[in-house]
Amino acid sequence: MEKIISDIKTMAKFLGIILIFILILSLLNMLSSLSYKTIKTICVIFMILLFFITGFKQGKKSNIKGIFCGLKYGALGCLILFILSLCLFFKDLTFRMFLYYTILILTTMFGSIIGVNKKKEA
Repeated sequence: MEKIISDIKTMAKFLGIILIFILILSLLNMLSSLSYKTIKTICVIFMILLFFITGFKQGKKSNIKGIFCGLKYGALGCLILFILSLCLFFKDLTFRMFLYYTILILTTMFGSIIGVNKKKEA
């Protein structure tokens, strides 16, 4: 039961960081003259870094292999993003979106693998 509560806390922090980032990005978009492509690039880079850091932190706490830990948290994160995009933007799942979510899951898996290996050194 403690593991489930820990997972829920991790996903709540993840969602909170995403919502704060969306707020900051919206303000940046309104107050500056950055182009849409620049904002989109910043968003993609931030999401990749967020998924990597989440995977790394969870990998350091994990007792299982990093690839499985990263797959679990990456899939949960992508599921949250997918539900948000369906609720807010009413978009269908396209190949480009599928590729984006696959990259995010792979990034989380990579971060978790590195986290598990760093845990063993410490």
